[in-house]
Amino acid sequence: MRFAVLYSHPFGERVISNLVNEPGHCRACGSACDGCKYGEYSLLDDLVTAERLPGPEELPEMLEDPDEYLPELPRVDVLLAVRLHPDLLMELPERYEIRALIVPVEAPDWIDPWTEDRLREACEGAGVELTIARPGCDLEPPGPVTERFCERGRIGRPRLSLRVEGGVVVGAGVIRSAPCGCTWFVARRLVGVDAEPEAVREAAFEAHHSFPCTASMEVDERLGDTPLHVGARLHIRAALRALERALGEGRTATDK
Repeated sequence: MRFAVLYSHPFGERVISNLVNEPGHCRACGSACDGCKYGEYSLLDDLVTAERLPGPEELPEMLEDPDEYLPELPRVDVLLAVRLHPDLLMELPERYEIRALIVPVEAPDWIDPWTEDRLREACEGAGVELTIARPGCDLEPPGPVTERFCERGRIGRPRLSLRVEGGVVVGAGVIRSAPCGCTWFVARRLVGVDAEPEAVREAAFEAHHSFPCTASMEVDERLGDTPLHVGARLHIRAALRALERALGEGRTATDK
């Protein structure tokens, strides 16, 4: 499964590092890192190209010739577009041979409502699966191409597994991580926590904020909340569901 990334924000670099499972990407354990996630997966061989483009603030408000700023790309299955100028976003479904487009939205100004609606229409017309993940960790595949990509990269809405012994979380695993890799960080910080909802909730909350999350604290009207708060709730929910299953079944629990 071939994919490419076009980005103008450091969030794009985080996503790339997580998808290729770059050593040192997760910093949950600091110098005590035992490399738990490295070697588990990697999409390095599937990555066709990753190119940083000028951000919207570096370009004119309206682009007379968007092609001037877009690179040549071979056919790919999935294209990730991270904080691109709206005129560039609108060109993607028509310019490139792609089967799926993923657009994470970490802040309200990453895509405006008009552009979002037109982009949906353009992708529908071109037969492209479109995912607008607001924020990135709320990525839910809309079709088989995106689903396969998420499975291979182990990304999407956070899903965790926990193992509890003697009233303490003694093991935590990641079924699916936020695209930036934050969920791996959160999982490691849950180990050693009392197996009680409030303790797990607090640990997940603190870990999410310590990563640190790049999502905005500005209210997104389409969310009715800030992307940062939504990201935190997704990780807390994943941790609590995994805890509930671990306590209920007395074995490793998976959030499904």
